[in-house]
Amino acid sequence: MTAPRNQRSTTIQEITLSNDVLEAAAPPAHSIPHRHPDGREVLATAKGILIATRGYGDTEAFEELLDVSRHHHVSVLRAAKSLVELATRRQPCPSVTTPAPSYALEFKEWTTLLAR
Repeated sequence: MTAPRNQRSTTIQEITLSNDVLEAAAPPAHSIPHRHPDGREVLATAKGILIATRGYGDTEAFEELLDVSRHHHVSVLRAAKSLVELATRRQPCPSVTTPAPSYALEFKEWTTLLAR
């Protein structure tokens, strides 16, 4: 047999007060520094782009990142960053006559992939 717990109910006023305290203690949104993604996040995002656009599995997506990095003599992370930049900065409806952005020129393998 266990001893009865002393349970105390929380009133609405206490909850509102605690929320007000939390909001007052939180820094304003504009003062929170922007966090840059680490290498793992960039690789995961790049693989996700390849999985979604090419229908690859995880291993195939990473192998394409490796192939492109070897072909262009850059690190896998640099290749992944280029793909993520290309995917996030392209125009919503790119036209065939619009040149690729300068940061994507070295990775022509992906400019046509994302122009579809």
